[in-house]
Amino acid sequence: LVVVVTSGAAMGILYQTAFDQQRQALVQMAKSQARLIESVAKFDQKFSKFDHPDGPMAATLEQVRDAQKQYPGMGTTGEFTLAKRKDNQIVFLLRHRHFDFDIPKPIPFDGLFAEPMRRALSGNSGSVIGLDYRGQAVLAAHEPVAILNLGIVAKIDLSEIREPFIIAGMNVGVIALVVI
Repeated sequence: LVVVVTSGAAMGILYQTAFDQQRQALVQMAKSQARLIESVAKFDQKFSKFDHPDGPMAATLEQVRDAQKQYPGMGTTGEFTLAKRKDNQIVFLLRHRHFDFDIPKPIPFDGLFAEPMRRALSGNSGSVIGLDYRGQAVLAAHEPVAILNLGIVAKIDLSEIREPFIIAGMNVGVIALVVI
């Protein structure tokens, strides 16, 4: 009983520590990406008004898409999404998952999905556990991109965060049983 309780407590503490570190890393990623996009947008508005046929915002988004294609990604399910609010819809402009660049279909702003993006588009900054645009439970950091009226989200599925701890917990359980 002592071995099982001690092992369980240790796994819980390690999981919480890793979870908090992942949350902090996502928040920093979302903030740095938002500030970088804002900086590029300011430059494009000032110096690239006529360089892109669709205007400076399109020039900025094209540069962001190009940069994201060079980024290897975050794990299996980690990704960045960039979106805007159009009427009562969340319209995704960018989705970066290292194996898939398809842009999700627009979803209702007041729907059940895309809670992190809804918060970013509402001007909120921070992190949340909620459903993403696919309806999957995620740990996400959200940040507004003020100059373009966009939102950016850095997120990872909760199942990907939990998986190594579940496997480690089963291994520790087996070892504990053998030792006992």
